[in-house]
Amino acid sequence: MIAPNVSVSKGKGGIWECRLYLGRNALGKPIRPYKRFPNAASESEALELARTWAANLTANGAVRSAKLADLLCDYVELRERNGASPNSIRSYRLFVRYVSKYIGRADARSVTVMDMNRFEQKLLQPKDEGGAGLSRNSVLAVHQFLRGAYNHFVDAGICDTNPMVLVTKPSPERHEASFVTEWDFAALSDAIAHGLDADISRAVGAREAACAFASWLSLVTGMRVGEICALRRRDIDRARMFVHVGGNVVEQNGSKPVRRDVTKGRKCRNVSITAHDLKVIDGIAARQDAAFGRLNASAPLVTCDGSVMRPTDVSRMFSAMRDACGLPRSVTFHSLRHTHASWLIANGCDIKTVSERLGHADEATTLRIYAHMMPGRDAAAAQIFNDAMARLACNGL
Repeated sequence: MIAPNVSVSKGKGGIWECRLYLGRNALGKPIRPYKRFPNAASESEALELARTWAANLTANGAVRSAKLADLLCDYVELRERNGASPNSIRSYRLFVRYVSKYIGRADARSVTVMDMNRFEQKLLQPKDEGGAGLSRNSVLAVHQFLRGAYNHFVDAGICDTNPMVLVTKPSPERHEASFVTEWDFAALSDAIAHGLDADISRAVGAREAACAFASWLSLVTGMRVGEICALRRRDIDRARMFVHVGGNVVEQNGSKPVRRDVTKGRKCRNVSITAHDLKVIDGIAARQDAAFGRLNASAPLVTCDGSVMRPTDVSRMFSAMRDACGLPRSVTFHSLRHTHASWLIANGCDIKTVSERLGHADEATTLRIYAHMMPGRDAAAAQIFNDAMARLACNGL
């Protein structure tokens, strides 16, 4: 990068000053650092001071600005160019706004471990106390983002060390996966069945049917909502009885949802289905053809008008269906995926099969989320105690 053009002028009170223009950051805001030099006795002396300041500010021209927030904006742009998903980029830009609010003016090369510890504590602090009020898991995500960014700054020669290595990161909050219990399943099953029978020749009915179809697919296959929205008709393998999960739908503000040929876990997979499942899929596809005109093999499988649906719209419609049938508000669309996995494990399906079906990176991820559902020694303990009570009863005790 070329060093910025440095000039000085007299400002308020006759003090020499310099204002640089270093372009715009990833958020579209101009980078306009400003510095006054009250000890400069002449223009040449002020200019020398300004050049030194500008060189330090831009790491001797290596970057537009060595301010932490500005460097992070450049880092996010790099991640975006390298293929990070729009959802990840949205999260990264939110993290940069937190940094801008609390320590954005700091020079990235002079930020200390203590500075970062204070920053993360500020994120955890409640809003009514002047903090961001984030959960520990959210702050942990910010921590990992900053650690990766500083690794990049070190590799690029901008910073000498990575302060995040020694920052005390918050412990993660472990939340039990929310799933549909046997008490609520009947109501959900009825709601899905009713939605699948909706009149899709009407816009309202088409949306209701699409929501029910997406919910049913997640329940019987464990797919994520973005993966379901990305399913095409050609992804149903009728001969070998499986659904090919090889895409994900991402959303960006102000533009249509886009299908990407990679899943959220970056791991394509085939999920087996039954003859009954195939019959449901064929029935919905036939009704779609009748309502929207014959759709080709590349058309989305879940749709309310022949086009790709937004995952957020599907999730929102499911929440309305959930409320209508009286399910707990803790049940979300993603709970259908949890329900699929939980029921498989509770009924004896092995962890490796469940992990592959869900598209997890490894079995450890599956165990971390669903270990509490595995039938194990505690069931044997309950039976032992029951048998002991029965023996005592036989002895008249």
